[in-house]
Amino acid sequence: MENQQFQEDLRYVKSMIENSRRRLIDNGINYLTTAVFVGLGVIVSYIMGINGKQDLLPYLWIPLIFLLISANLFLQKKMGKKFAKQTFIGKIFDAVWLSCGISISIITLLYFITLSIQLSTLFIAISAILGIGYYLTGVINELPFMKYLAYVWWIGTILSLLWNYIGADYQLALLFSALVVIQQAIPGIIIYRKWRKVNNG
Repeated sequence: MENQQFQEDLRYVKSMIENSRRRLIDNGINYLTTAVFVGLGVIVSYIMGINGKQDLLPYLWIPLIFLLISANLFLQKKMGKKFAKQTFIGKIFDAVWLSCGISISIITLLYFITLSIQLSTLFIAISAILGIGYYLTGVINELPFMKYLAYVWWIGTILSLLWNYIGADYQLALLFSALVVIQQAIPGIIIYRKWRKVNNG
């Protein structure tokens, strides 16, 4: 009787391991949508800046943040219908990025609404939070390159902290925006291709 129970438990554990290996928790979609939205936002912001309309930036970025959140939720739900079964580690992964996303959204909205937070402080917070998200993504999905990209974000945190002694705010904004687009687009493409291969293979 005990041997039979042991065999059943063993088969259950084996099925969980095989399921985890078959599926890649992350699909890379959120990275790609973020790269697109931020890229477009930066282009429009630059055009507004050279035309002396910096005061209108909050009216651009606040709706853009809500559109990005809505787009990510819609795409995740749409793709989730195809792969509805979710593992415990998948729920942990979703919780990690949900908490990171909420934190970044709150800080960014406070920056544009209150105008009492320095730009370098905003980038310090965002870089530090993204470093956590990227590192845990690398661990959960067994993607070593994501852990290396986490270190890039943490270097960005240090750079933002020291930027007051290096250059102007607009230069930091351009540098940080380029970093966001690159750091989101590249892993997004890599992870999405791997996800398609794993789930459709």
